[in-house]
Amino acid sequence: MENSLIDLYRQFNIAMAADDVAALDKLLAPAFTLTHMTGYVQPRSEWLAQVANGQMHYFSSVEDQVKVEPVAAMQWQITGQNRVTAEINGGARQVWPLKTVMLIEQIAGKLQIVQAVVTTY
Repeated sequence: MENSLIDLYRQFNIAMAADDVAALDKLLAPAFTLTHMTGYVQPRSEWLAQVANGQMHYFSSVEDQVKVEPVAAMQWQITGQNRVTAEINGGARQVWPLKTVMLIEQIAGKLQIVQAVVTTY
C-alpha cells in the first residue's frame, strides 16, 4: 500500500508541475481543500480554476523526501518536501521549499487526496 500512496503523491506533484487540471481532477476528492502557506483554505474548484487560468502557474517539483503514516482504517497521511518552482498571481517565478502534508482516503475503492496543507521548510 505504501508504494501506491507514494505514487499518488508523485502523480499529484507531476500534474501540478504540468498545470494538468484534468489529472489533478482525478486525484482529488470532491471535498478536497488546499491550505496555502498563508493559511488560506482554498476549495478544490477555486484552486483548479486558478491552475487552469494560469493564476497559479507551476513549472517543476523536485522531491527531497516523502513519508507515509497510517491515520485510521483506509486513511493515511503523506508528508513530503519538494522544491516547487511557481509563479503565483503574476508574481516573479520563484523556487519554494514546500512541505506538503496530505490526507489520503480510500473512497469507493479509489485512493483520493482529501486535504493538502502546505508550509515552507
